[in-house]
Amino acid sequence: MKRNKRYTIKDREFFESEFDRLLGVLVRHTAHFDSYIGMQLHWLADYYKFNLGDLLNPKKAPMQKRLIKLKSVAKRAFQPAGKQAVAEFNEWFIQIDKVRALRNDYVHGRWGVPGKLRGDENAPMSEAELILTFVPLSWSVSQDSVSVETELTLNEFAQQIDDAVKLFGQYSKLSEKYLPFMRLGTDGLN
Repeated sequence: MKRNKRYTIKDREFFESEFDRLLGVLVRHTAHFDSYIGMQLHWLADYYKFNLGDLLNPKKAPMQKRLIKLKSVAKRAFQPAGKQAVAEFNEWFIQIDKVRALRNDYVHGRWGVPGKLRGDENAPMSEAELILTFVPLSWSVSQDSVSVETELTLNEFAQQIDDAVKLFGQYSKLSEKYLPFMRLGTDGLN
């Protein structure tokens, strides 16, 4: 996909298929990342002797609960690495929770592909840029809770997906960076 390209009516078929591909990339990488979180928790539970309970049952515990547990374990485990390490992990957990929420919204929300055309009113319609529109899932019929529509170019959507995929790999890099300082098992996390 060419970045910074304006997609117009003549690009509609590519626009639609590229949107589908990118949404699939987000879903696939999120699933791989969730699996990785589960493996990390399984490994850490052996060292720290905590009960995983239903955390590794995807029918009973969503990824958000696994992330919450991983955050609490990582905070304690990497605390000996110092304030910088704890700050980096905290920032990563803030960002990954935003990505998790975005993925949930994007998978369950309603998309217009394209949803709108953007262009100069004096230019021919064939020159108008195709725009994605998104509305989060909601069944509320109250006028006070009308969902706000978000507009994105295909390039902006692609950048969000790229940023999310990169963020998934950063936990592993942070862990490796601070692994020599990690306090393992004998103290537990209690």
